[in-house]
Amino acid sequence: MAKLLANLLAALLTTLPSLASAELPQVRWLVLDFVPYHVLEGPNRGTGLRDQYLDTLIRRLPEFRHQIEISGTERMFVLMKTGQPVCTLSMLRVPERESFAVFSNKPYFWQLAPVLIARKGYTPPSGWQRDKDGEVSLSGLLERGGVTLGTLPKRRFGKELDDVIERMRAEHPGTVLDFTEHGLLAGLLRLVGRGRVDVTLGYAIEVEQLRRDLPELGEFDYFGLVEAPDMIPTYVSCSRSPLGRDVISAVNALSGMDTAKQKLRDQYGAMLPEGERKRYRAQLQSADKLGE
Repeated sequence: MAKLLANLLAALLTTLPSLASAELPQVRWLVLDFVPYHVLEGPNRGTGLRDQYLDTLIRRLPEFRHQIEISGTERMFVLMKTGQPVCTLSMLRVPERESFAVFSNKPYFWQLAPVLIARKGYTPPSGWQRDKDGEVSLSGLLERGGVTLGTLPKRRFGKELDDVIERMRAEHPGTVLDFTEHGLLAGLLRLVGRGRVDVTLGYAIEVEQLRRDLPELGEFDYFGLVEAPDMIPTYVSCSRSPLGRDVISAVNALSGMDTAKQKLRDQYGAMLPEGERKRYRAQLQSADKLGE
């Protein structure tokens, strides 16, 4: 009898932690299939820039159960807008999204702004007209005519660039072309490489990572944009659900994440093309964002 009671007690003690865990509120973390931010398959699975930061964040939030889900951008917006208990590291903070998402008080990371992407050697009919800093004006380029800009639906690059794109759609029909059927950036880059569309917007780091996996994409030139900020902050965001607000409150209260943030900065910088890497380091120092 004593042995039986001991076995029952041992089984109960083993079960209690799992029962306690099951009672914790569950948050679903949405990750996009988007190298180099998330690597979802292959031998390097889980080594994406945001994968590693998310892993650290999850370990620092034991008051929640955590489930990682692969999601497309459209599905992410639907889940956010319908108040599902979801969070992500992958949603840019723009005014239109404040209505259905809550963002952390401070960014967890600063990244370089988007650039104009053109196939290697392409020159627009009016030439590359750059300012004293070597940057190109997107609105000026499109207004001069003879250039088409390819875009992906739902993708945002910050208010000023987004406003330029919307204005060009309205004032210069046929200048901005949406490629919904291609879905991801790789498909759009193929069109740029083949000359079916002249330029697009994106981040140099993501293009270079795609080229490593898909060398047939060819080479591209990158141009800084007058309308883009020097750096873009990225935040943790959750749906405006009760659980989403609780998660963001917990994230805001966290301390001791400096090591994880520094690792993220170092890995990001190492992945950038040389010219972009120098610009990134200079921007971090001049803007004094290392402590954010």
